[in-house]
Amino acid sequence: MLMKTQKSIRYIDQLALFKLRGMIGINLSIRNKNAKEISHLIKQLKTISTLGYYNLKNYAFPYYDSEHSSYQNIHFDNLVARFYRDKHLKQAMLHAIEDIETTLNTKISNVLGRKYGPYGYLDFRIWCQRNSRNKFLHNKFMDKYAIQKENATL
Repeated sequence: MLMKTQKSIRYIDQLALFKLRGMIGINLSIRNKNAKEISHLIKQLKTISTLGYYNLKNYAFPYYDSEHSSYQNIHFDNLVARFYRDKHLKQAMLHAIEDIETTLNTKISNVLGRKYGPYGYLDFRIWCQRNSRNKFLHNKFMDKYAIQKENATL
């Protein structure tokens, strides 16, 4: 039994799809072009080969007018810039979250260290809630068995 392999669309054809749907700033003709224009086309081809048609299509969605079946007021280079702005924003947010996590861990270990000694924060049994109900865990009663189970998950 032979398996059919999917044919992928060439990068030039992916650019052509954007152009056919009204994307501004794509000129696929190489006739009568200067070196700068040819270089720009090559850059666009490299961009679409790196980022992918469907990734860029997702970022172009807000500019798609379904009534006219075309993109409205979006330049290909601006679309790519939009993609990279979003990517950099995601990276900055992740970095900020990591900083917050590290700071919280440092503050908590500092408090526990002052109360239970320099390595006290490492011993879960001495600082955890015991023999009472925990309102954050659906009012679960925290006894030695619950504590052992929690300690095993750390």
